Amino acid sequence: MQKDMQKQMSNLVNLPVTKEGRRLEASLGRSIEKAVKANADALWVRFQEDNAKNEKLSRDHAQQIASLINNFVNKDLAVMLEKAVKKELATVGQAVTRALTPAMEKTIASSIAESFQKAVGDKAVNQLEKSVNSKLEATVARQIQAQFQTSGRQALQDALKSSVEVSVIPAFEMSCKAMFEQVDTAFQKGMIEHTNAAQQHLESPHSSLAHVLRDSINSASSITQTLSGELADAQRNLLALVAAGASSNTVSPMVSQISNGHLSGLHEKVEVPLDPTKELSRLTSECKYEEAFTIALQRSDLSIVSWLCSQVDLRAILTIVPLPLSQGVLISLLQHLACDVNKETSRKLGWMTEVAAAINPADQMIAMHVRPIFDQVYKTLHHLGSSPMITGAEHSSIRLLMHVINSVLLTCK
Repeated sequence: MQKDMQKQMSNLVNLPVTKEGRRLEASLGRSIEKAVKANADALWVRFQEDNAKNEKLSRDHAQQIASLINNFVNKDLAVMLEKAVKKELATVGQAVTRALTPAMEKTIASSIAESFQKAVGDKAVNQLEKSVNSKLEATVARQIQAQFQTSGRQALQDALKSSVEVSVIPAFEMSCKAMFEQVDTAFQKGMIEHTNAAQQHLESPHSSLAHVLRDSINSASSITQTLSGELADAQRNLLALVAAGASSNTVSPMVSQISNGHLSGLHEKVEVPLDPTKELSRLTSECKYEEAFTIALQRSDLSIVSWLCSQVDLRAILTIVPLPLSQGVLISLLQHLACDVNKETSRKLGWMTEVAAAINPADQMIAMHVRPIFDQVYKTLHHLGSSPMITGAEHSSIRLLMHVINSVLLTCK
């Protein structure tokens, strides 16, 4: 009788256990597959967005360099060449006039004197030489000046033009070619460095992709914990089913074995994790703000940090003397809120303003971290302010927070 009862109990237990195990296995597989697929899609979309941003930045840099070179060639180069040509023309004309005038005067005077000495006598030559020299000097000077203004200037311009075409333009072309090669080399080097920096940024544990991966891992962990809780409930239901099938006055050895055996051990292993919000609520109700914010920040879950800020009166807490929050917690809270400021922007800007005003940059615990973190938050706010999705009230909050950050940075040594 007892053997038959054990067989019936075995059949009664094995069938529901097998069905429940298969159902849980299928449910767990579907949930994990959906989570992995969703996380992979999110990572791929984020990677494409970062790649598009990097390409846009590269195009903007190339356009800036090209516009600077075009402005130089179209504006500054023509003005510089014109000034140089005018300066050279003025200098060459004066030098030619000074060089030609004495030589021509000497040549004309000597030829006239020799011809008159042969034709007339020495006396007539002396008298004539005096009168001719006085008139000839004025006439020759006028003729030389008029000749230089007409043909000499044209000849100088032609010579200068040919000289510029032969020597200046090829030299300028060579210098421009060398300059463009240097610009191209610098641009290629900058692109390589920018690509390496972007790759390092993508591979960095503090990058946005790392945050996405961490969020994905957290979501997978939560799904696993939920399924573990379902498994524990199913095991409890099985135990209740076995207990109901047994006699009310006697306890079957099979039931005892199940209760004390593998299912009991498995039930002890499956534990439903505590909800962090319950622990945080308990700490805030006991005014243990330092411990509550430390736990929330250590979880690296931005939604938990935002939830905790919404559950307390942050402005009232920061007016308590002495401050219930340490400087390390305050600066870490500011950094965490800035990382997720795109969500609930108005509320988070208000929280960040209160926290930034309460930070003491002279505190030895955070002195070396204040400037880099504040600079990072300032850049985030500047980028947020250029977004078309920001309202007028949010713009005012951003300007106020940036003013507070500048005031704190001015007090840093």
